[in-house]
Amino acid sequence: MRIPDRTGVLAGYRVWRVIPSKWIALSKSLHAQICQRSWSLVGPTVAYCPSRVQADPNKPLVSNGPCEASPGFGCACGLYARYEPIREAHPLPYVAGSVLAWGRLVHHAERSFFRAEKALPVAFVRPYGGGGLFTEEAGEKLVRVADALGARVMEGPEELREYTEEEASRW
Repeated sequence: MRIPDRTGVLAGYRVWRVIPSKWIALSKSLHAQICQRSWSLVGPTVAYCPSRVQADPNKPLVSNGPCEASPGFGCACGLYARYEPIREAHPLPYVAGSVLAWGRLVHHAERSFFRAEKALPVAFVRPYGGGGLFTEEAGEKLVRVADALGARVMEGPEELREYTEEEASRW
């Protein structure tokens, strides 16, 4: 039997990419910053471990099957989040925000982030301007994504931290 090192939820902070296209359904519009997998808008997103190439640079290059449970200790899978709010401003289509995470957690204290089994976005920081095409559409879609999640759109990282910690205390 494994004893968990914590119970309840953990507040985390991360960056997503909003896919602005009118051809992409709202439910498929919130993506990890560099990954093509979309986050759920109707409940928590659950981590999975795809088949992959060995993530440890100190080991030989090997193709592996999925972990037994995501996030795995010897793997790079899971839903990533930082312990501290993201201070740098992001232009659309990127948006910083916060999650409540729970389930299996792998902490990376020396790197100031963690990987979680389940996470639910609770707030976003209003992005400034835009750095790409279709920024107006991305901004409109962000508002719709936040509405679908029941999440708030904040003006800055300090307001985001206060709101997220208050939400975490309710769980």
